[in-house]
Amino acid sequence: MNGIAAWGDFVYTCGIDDSLRQFNIESNAFTDYVVKLNCQPRGLAIFRNENIIAVACVKEITLVQDQKKAFSLPIKYESSSISVNPETLDVAVGGDDQKLHIYSLKGTTLEPKTELEHLGAVTDCSYSPDNKYLVACDAHRKVVLYSVEEYKPAHNKEWGFHNARVNTVAWSPNSLLVASGSLDTTIIIWSDNNPAKHTIIKNAHPQSQITRLIWLDNNTVISTGQDCNTKVWHVETI
Repeated sequence: MNGIAAWGDFVYTCGIDDSLRQFNIESNAFTDYVVKLNCQPRGLAIFRNENIIAVACVKEITLVQDQKKAFSLPIKYESSSISVNPETLDVAVGGDDQKLHIYSLKGTTLEPKTELEHLGAVTDCSYSPDNKYLVACDAHRKVVLYSVEEYKPAHNKEWGFHNARVNTVAWSPNSLLVASGSLDTTIIIWSDNNPAKHTIIKNAHPQSQITRLIWLDNNTVISTGQDCNTKVWHVETI
């Protein structure tokens, strides 16, 4: 499974079978909702008000509406991740071309808006819950925070304390903290209010890279690692 997102009574998933599927939470079973994609998906995000699911695939970005492919945009890079901003209707897609690609949703189509240069392949990206920031991480060990208003760096501090490729980033529900997980087995907690401060959780998954992070609440982070373990962390305010 390469992407998962909840929407109402359902969970939507995309995987290496090149399809988008729907899971019913109440019945605990997959429905007959299946949308076949043209290539392998790398992630999905949902515009709930527009009833659109955006799927980042290896060779294209696909918009799905009412269980049908409404639009496909061919891309010259290989995508890694996708996030949407429901307020600005922007779509961020990480690429192996060392760029974070920003698109605008226009009806049921996407139009290129801007490109943000990184020093390594962009591995993950996420808009903040308050829609004011966009954070991205890359293979060059960096975590970069952007202001959505102009897509400029939100501060002049370098969030580069990982020792290897950063695999994943996640926002706290109150949009104040970012958690990042890396190949170096560590988790780092960053603050957008105090960008010079951070907390490092060393050997979070000993001898195993961090594969995914999610916040349960503003003080609790859940991590998964390549060691097949899931861990829960209590985070103090930075």
